Amino acid sequence: MRALLFSLLLLFSCKDRTEAPNNRVSAADTSVIAPPDSLLLLFTGDIMQHLPQITAAYDSEKQDYDYTECFRYVRKHWQQADWVIGNLETTLCDRNFSGYPLFASPWQLARDLKRAGMDVLVTANNHSCDRGASGIRQTLHYLDSLGIWHTGTFSDSTDCRPLILDKNGFRLALLNYTYGTNGIPVPKGTVVALPDTVRMQRDIDRAKADSADHIIAFVHWGDEYSHLPGKQQKEWGDWLESRGADIVVGSHPHVVQTMQYRTQGQDTTGVRIYSLGNFVSNQSKPYTNGGVSAALLLVRCPDRSVSYRLQYINHIVCRPFRNGKRIYTIVPECDRGVIDNEREKTLLQHFVRHTRHIIDSTVEKNNDWNIR
Repeated sequence: MRALLFSLLLLFSCKDRTEAPNNRVSAADTSVIAPPDSLLLLFTGDIMQHLPQITAAYDSEKQDYDYTECFRYVRKHWQQADWVIGNLETTLCDRNFSGYPLFASPWQLARDLKRAGMDVLVTANNHSCDRGASGIRQTLHYLDSLGIWHTGTFSDSTDCRPLILDKNGFRLALLNYTYGTNGIPVPKGTVVALPDTVRMQRDIDRAKADSADHIIAFVHWGDEYSHLPGKQQKEWGDWLESRGADIVVGSHPHVVQTMQYRTQGQDTTGVRIYSLGNFVSNQSKPYTNGGVSAALLLVRCPDRSVSYRLQYINHIVCRPFRNGKRIYTIVPECDRGVIDNEREKTLLQHFVRHTRHIIDSTVEKNNDWNIR
């Protein structure tokens, strides 16, 4: 396995796994070699497309939609992870595009996400039904044709099984649910996974029957623009964990909410991430101009137990004008030197300060995003 630059491993040997998870981590050490039984997951937040973003992506010379610039600075980071998983909060199509309130985006968005290193997209959210049955089926068609794994919406009920992800000796089951679809009925013949306990229990049972080592529940939940998780989020998180989901990840609020470890005695047994905020959007409400990516390292110890270590990485969407055209580019905090606009620099500083206030000290911020 490749050498790890991720500073977590300095304190992350299995002999130290009983230490409290809020220990601070020292700088990266390029001499550290990753244990043979390890897996690095990277979770990103809401991938949205408002009309100004779609307009900005169009290249009149190529006569094509091109999002290369948007993902330019995250590409090198994504390619260090074993699985990159994000929330696709739009449908995909090849014409008649639209933004809020009924999202329908160029399929090239998914193409360029794939080229940048995105492996898996969850598709159950409140905009899943924005284009009806054809929108659901077209979105899945494009993801399949591009080789992007997906779950959350299904062309028919026979496809409704947990998504199994196998790598490095870790077998993961990914489940995805949404609180609703903005009052739009789920089209007949298609499935959008809603978080009723019967469905979730069935999915967890299937995941266990498929010999999953870890169960990830990615849930679209909570109140928009609220920086604190609500009662329902906490209840659903407790329920999922009690049934066997050791990794719970949230989306929908469009702002960052807290993260936490789950512990049993002195051992860390899982993580809960209430909201990653926006990965990319054109929203302008306070602190919707960015989000965090969560890097979760799993290490299997000789006694077959698993250690968890979680870090987060800040990033914002910069929107400079170039040659009379607005450009959308996601800039991680560690790449802040590429920002040449004082306003954007200030926005990043404010966002980082706010995120540090929201996320408690049990989660380590990664200043350099040195993962591998």
